Amino acid sequence: MSGDDDFSLLQVRTEIGLSQAEMARRMGLSLRPYQELESTLRRVRPRHIRLAELVALEVAVETDNPELAPRDLRRLALKLAIAVLMKQSTGPK
Repeated sequence: MSGDDDFSLLQVRTEIGLSQAEMARRMGLSLRPYQELESTLRRVRPRHIRLAELVALEVAVETDNPELAPRDLRRLALKLAIAVLMKQSTGPK
């Protein structure tokens, strides 16, 4: 996801196919504050972006659809998976 100014919770939520209530729940927010963030009555802060990205990653894993995860998180997940596989293939140290 890009910078804070062009980040859209609405776009993320609709791309991953969640209702406002489900997105709010997964982000740990009540529905009203989430709706205010989505409608821009409240400022979306970096923590909200990270939470939304995490929800998108979770949905991508749950649905076996990696395209739903933000590109930067997909890269990190791949690096982690490679590190885990490399560690497993070399055995315990």
